Amino acid sequence: MKNIITVIISLFMLMLSSSVFAEGEELTVKANQHAYFPGGQSALATWLSENVKYPQECIDKKVDGEVIVSFIVERDGSITGIRMEQSVDPKLDAEAKRVVGGMPNWVAAEMNGVKTRSRLMLPIRFTLPQTNKK
Repeated sequence: MKNIITVIISLFMLMLSSSVFAEGEELTVKANQHAYFPGGQSALATWLSENVKYPQECIDKKVDGEVIVSFIVERDGSITGIRMEQSVDPKLDAEAKRVVGGMPNWVAAEMNGVKTRSRLMLPIRFTLPQTNKK
């Protein structure tokens, strides 16, 4: 399935789009250390490319595009609060939510040495496979 999908991750955007929470309330301050996927950006890209499945119905209908999923990384690194920020198609949206919900725990954000909740945005690009033209 790796050949069927291209996953583009804008981790710069991911870092700019993070919000830190305390006591369940959103703060307007930046974390000293943002939440991150274990192993970093390349590990996240690898994990996504191995786990995202392009829905066959979307391939057949030639549906592609970029979805943006936001989620909360809890203090223990678990993922909660998954929601779509930018939609393309209900099936692509569902796949993006499924994959984000199945990610391994992240390393939580820290503010002044204390682990805190944070909301991140993750763009996932679904690109139709190229057909060989003769």
